[in-house]
Amino acid sequence: MAKLTAWLVTVIGVWLLLVQLGVITGELVTVWQPWIIALAVTVIGIGKLMRNYSKKKKR
Repeated sequence: MAKLTAWLVTVIGVWLLLVQLGVITGELVTVWQPWIIALAVTVIGIGKLMRNYSKKKKR
């Protein structure tokens, strides 16, 4: 799960950097950026919750 978190955070960071540099512009940014960030953060959160609760059951 740590690898998934690292990849998603890296993708979000690269996406935001490209937007700030002006490489990505137009409809791609205005329409999809909030969705991409929201989905990535949700996946990270669900993954962390699953990891935390699965550890408690094993003990």
